[in-house]
Amino acid sequence: MQELAGRLKALDPEASETLRVISYFDALTAGHASVEVLLRGASMLAGCASGLTSPALTLRVDERGRRSPEAGTPASWPARAVTGGGTVWIERDESPHANDDMILERVALALGILFERTGPAESVHNPVETLLDSSESAESRQTAAHALHLVATTRYRVITQPASTTKAAAGPSAVITTVAGAVRAEIVLSTDAVAAPRAGIGIAASPADLVRSWMSALTALRLTSDHEPVLYGDDLGSLLLLAEISTAGAPENCDLQSLGVVIRETPRILPMLDTLAASESLRAAAATLGFHHSTVQSRAEELSAKLGFDVRTSRGRTRLSVALALHRLETARFE
Repeated sequence: MQELAGRLKALDPEASETLRVISYFDALTAGHASVEVLLRGASMLAGCASGLTSPALTLRVDERGRRSPEAGTPASWPARAVTGGGTVWIERDESPHANDDMILERVALALGILFERTGPAESVHNPVETLLDSSESAESRQTAAHALHLVATTRYRVITQPASTTKAAAGPSAVITTVAGAVRAEIVLSTDAVAAPRAGIGIAASPADLVRSWMSALTALRLTSDHEPVLYGDDLGSLLLLAEISTAGAPENCDLQSLGVVIRETPRILPMLDTLAASESLRAAAATLGFHHSTVQSRAEELSAKLGFDVRTSRGRTRLSVALALHRLETARFE
């Protein structure tokens, strides 16, 4: 599906976006996403608030994907009926965007499937979502842990994977809309082995503290790459703090800006940058890349001039590692 989307983007960007909307809601539906997650997805795709009203439930999510205290009504907004009762809408003020109809169609379809499974009133929250939501009260999270049959004295981990991953979840799971797109969160015993093509694995924690495991797992997933497709939160150390600063809105960073220019000029340079950052020397990097030492030496000189710091030194490699981490935190998207 992603390969098809890539080809369509080259031929017809609008068709590519339509396919992305379809794939996005298909992944949320397959992951038994709740009403709030589905509306959050609609809001983030449309870039404006969305809402649902039905005989059993009224819910509005703002353009940032946050539940809104305003009840909201369809009024004159673009809207679509939901099978099983109800209306979903998006609050588009200006002229309709190309994919507004598709977003409404797919979120209405997803909500209809969800209501058929559980009913509107019972579908607001998946217990996994409640347990991993830092805005929920300790009592609500404790109730969710009890519903999931988690033992208070046992340690678990949260595993995050792109929602499009086809591997069946072994433990309780939910698809959650995040700043990086739709992500499947799965809760497993801390001692369980993990086999996944791409995953972030959270720190071990008790059920009461699984929010921390979830946040570290999400950060780990956002930092994965072809070079390191699976990362453990335990191994990230201060990178977890870096992710918090990045989320809060870090000031402009010259290293990140120059790295962005280099990547835009040469998109396929990332594997070399990853290898340079992870290697103790240019000779070691050349061996890993399968290039002659002189080739890597010449390329490193060019990159150092463009980046504004010398990647051949230990300090330069540290700066490169941090810039690469910031770049992935800023650009990682799982559709």
